[in-house]
Amino acid sequence: MVARRSPLRRFLAYVTPYRWLVAGAAGMGILKFCLPLIFPLALKYITDDILVDSSNPTAKEDATSRIFAWWTTRLSEALPILGNGKIGLLNATAVTIFAIYVLLAVATFYRSDLAGRAGHRLVFDLRFDFYLHIQRMSHSFFATQRSGAIVSRFMSDVALAQNFVGSALTNVWMDGASLFIVIYIIFYLERRLAWVALAVMPCYVVLIRYMSPRIKKASRRSQEKLEEISGDLQEKIAGMSVIKAFNQERREARRFFRASHELSNMFLHNVRLSSWNQAFSGFLTTVAPLVVIWIAAMFVLRVEMTVGTMIAFYSFLGSLYLPLQRFSELGLIVSNSQAAIERIFEYFDLAPLITEKPEAKNLPPVRGQIRFEHVHFAYENQLPALAGIDFEIKPGEMVALVGASGSGKSTLVSLIPRFYDVTSGRVLVDGHDVRDVTFKSLRQQIGLVLQESILFSASLRENLLYGRPKASEAELRRAADAANATEFIQTLPDGFDTVIGERGLKLSGGQRQRVAIARAFLKDPRILILDEATSSLDSESEHLIQEALARLMRGRTTIIIAHRLSTVVEANTIVVLQAGRVVEIGRHVELLARGGHYAFLARRQFRDTLPVLRAEAA
Repeated sequence: MVARRSPLRRFLAYVTPYRWLVAGAAGMGILKFCLPLIFPLALKYITDDILVDSSNPTAKEDATSRIFAWWTTRLSEALPILGNGKIGLLNATAVTIFAIYVLLAVATFYRSDLAGRAGHRLVFDLRFDFYLHIQRMSHSFFATQRSGAIVSRFMSDVALAQNFVGSALTNVWMDGASLFIVIYIIFYLERRLAWVALAVMPCYVVLIRYMSPRIKKASRRSQEKLEEISGDLQEKIAGMSVIKAFNQERREARRFFRASHELSNMFLHNVRLSSWNQAFSGFLTTVAPLVVIWIAAMFVLRVEMTVGTMIAFYSFLGSLYLPLQRFSELGLIVSNSQAAIERIFEYFDLAPLITEKPEAKNLPPVRGQIRFEHVHFAYENQLPALAGIDFEIKPGEMVALVGASGSGKSTLVSLIPRFYDVTSGRVLVDGHDVRDVTFKSLRQQIGLVLQESILFSASLRENLLYGRPKASEAELRRAADAANATEFIQTLPDGFDTVIGERGLKLSGGQRQRVAIARAFLKDPRILILDEATSSLDSESEHLIQEALARLMRGRTTIIIAHRLSTVVEANTIVVLQAGRVVEIGRHVELLARGGHYAFLARRQFRDTLPVLRAEAA
């Protein structure tokens, strides 16, 4: 068994295409932090070589002094405007430092720009791959995961992961390089003081090793709680009309308050950990310079060190302790980012239950024959939902599936477009096992009209064209006419270009159904599945939709799921399901005459009208 790579290594694979941007950002960062190191050396040169008499017994000539003396002398000679003597040397030093700070500004810009570009491009790739992976997941995934929780990982976790690029991958190099250079310089200036200055480093190491795992754990808990709240919030906002109808505003407000309060406490715990980290690292970086300057002053009083060296050494302490402090803070960022990265790749590690075979072939245009052969099906870790289903639907036939709620009707039709796969047995379309053909070639020949039409927050035109984006305007209008939708579309403010709101809430239930039917007309499928398509509608809307459905079903293999038996009386075949099994098959009149389960359902629904129906059938 091949060991799975760690989430961090898998995340770093997304960095590889942008490694030169990251390297450039790191290089500019090194330049950004190393260029200011010239200033303390210039300050030492000004103090010891320009301001103080060079005959001072404590002064010693070193390489930096010689370099500055050579450069400033040449510059003052090349630019007479700078002056002569020590004034010229001082002006030349100032001009040099100014030029260095201009270069520093350029390095700062490119460090931020390159790191930002690498981070955002990486996030784009990661988020897009994440979206493609979620799209490939089976229906069972969406049945168990809340949409708000998925969105939370898309947005919040990926944003946290981006910090790893902006901070860890670039800062660690520039901080490491500047730290190495500073340590070299302070040992060059005064070895004894350098050892004193570095005495705090073990304390930083202990602090990072102690705090990082605790911060990572706290960050993960916070993200999990945020995901839970996001999922619940999206559900409640979508169902706000139900909340208001049942006067549950106060109850939901209390629930949200408790959840938000718990999340707030988790974030405050993170803040406390970060504050302790900053407090300890800040204490170390303020106490250490105090000790260093105390000992340095003693060396100056003993005439063992020049004032310029002491000033330069003190100036370097900021450049020494800042990377150390940033390494400590980097531990916080890396811990938060790692927690987010692990949560992202938890989803990547979930494999879709329904996959396309590598050798899957395109399903040719079908006539619409469907056969269920000894089909058994059970949802994951649950009792069987279907058992021993065995019947055939002929091309162009209208078949109705009836039965009580939970009898397996919707489960059965979901096997045709492979939203789920059979546990055993086969589902055949024109003799082809649906598991042997591509998803696209299978599903593009199946049309769905559901009880609750799924419309998107876009224009009516975009929703209608969703199943066939390249349809012409004439085809679009013919589909609207056939679905009895043109009349209400003409009353909308912008006609076909009217934005219908989230889930089409600006339309009535009947209007949404007619849009769904028009969408099916445009797709022009050979197989049509109607799942409670006319339930919960007023009589006028139902009449318009029944007319539209009658046109839509003409010449197609149609499977109707309905609780209201009045809608299936004209079906060529009625399949009666009970507890996941087919208990009866026949026409309406035949099934009534048998006095079986269908007759029982009919008596319960029709009651007084049943004798009339029997008489008409006779």
